Amino acid sequence: MKLPLFVIFPVIIIFSGCEKPGTKTKNNPNELIYSAADTAAGALSAATNLSGDIARQQLTAQIKLVNSESTAIDIQEIDIETPEGIRSQPQTGSVSFSLKPGKDTSLSLEFHPLNDLILYQTTGLPGDLKPAYSVLITYKTAANESPASLAIKSKAEDGAYKDYTRAHKKILTGYSFNTKTSFNETEKRYLSTLKQSAQPPFVYLTEQEIAICGLNFRLKSYDKDDTLHAELFVVNHSEFPVKVIPDALDIAGGETQPGKGKVVSLEKISGAQQDQTMMEKGDRVLIHLKKYHKTKTAADRPVFHIRNAFMLSGKKPLFNQDIELLPNQF
Repeated sequence: MKLPLFVIFPVIIIFSGCEKPGTKTKNNPNELIYSAADTAAGALSAATNLSGDIARQQLTAQIKLVNSESTAIDIQEIDIETPEGIRSQPQTGSVSFSLKPGKDTSLSLEFHPLNDLILYQTTGLPGDLKPAYSVLITYKTAANESPASLAIKSKAEDGAYKDYTRAHKKILTGYSFNTKTSFNETEKRYLSTLKQSAQPPFVYLTEQEIAICGLNFRLKSYDKDDTLHAELFVVNHSEFPVKVIPDALDIAGGETQPGKGKVVSLEKISGAQQDQTMMEKGDRVLIHLKKYHKTKTAADRPVFHIRNAFMLSGKKPLFNQDIELLPNQF
């Protein structure tokens, strides 16, 4: 599965006089070193150094490519891939260039890899570094119109990876919507009384998303160090405007502490900026929520207070009820 994390103009850093890729040794306690053997596929051969910056959750790949072909080789993409098959592009975006016949080139690429898809969908976090990765190089030659692929497999030393997980791995709790309720039918009945549109109201709830009458809501949240971090991404595809009341949004449950209230901010991604809280058709907003949040047990079920956070014309709420959340430990 290919999931680019950043899409900006690509930048390739060419370097020379460095140590041979594949021979790097660890000298930084915040660094995780991956070893890899030189790899070849037809006329293209490659050697790489792969290292992980633990604090930044970043991988740096120093790659040397050699073309022994008599014609140019077109490098189309260079990606990083987890053992589960999740691919990520370099931080600077897609990489493509032509490697001339009989020539070699060296480049340095940085990756912020997506390591755990379920964790990312629930919390927005990429997950801990993996014990192994493959650097995938997609290319074309004049002799073959179909793209070919060269995979350079890199693996961390077992003891070093165990030390990394012991020192840095922490249990996170993310939250998903409780779909085993009467939320859909209750909302449909409520919206039908408002007669907001001529069509029957549409409501659909999944673990992380709500689709309701042309509006889409996606929640990502997690608890870390007794602090809840949440983001709600909202897109308005409907024919009617919606007023956002950020302070009405909350995730309640667990212990509270005096002086540690919630902080809510709204970022309008697209649409008129004069009134950021008003969403017309096509507008997108991102709502950030941060607050002290300490659950009593791992089974605690917070409540997502959304009922009065989105208002229709006539000051009627879009939602007629709040939503129970289910904890997911990672």
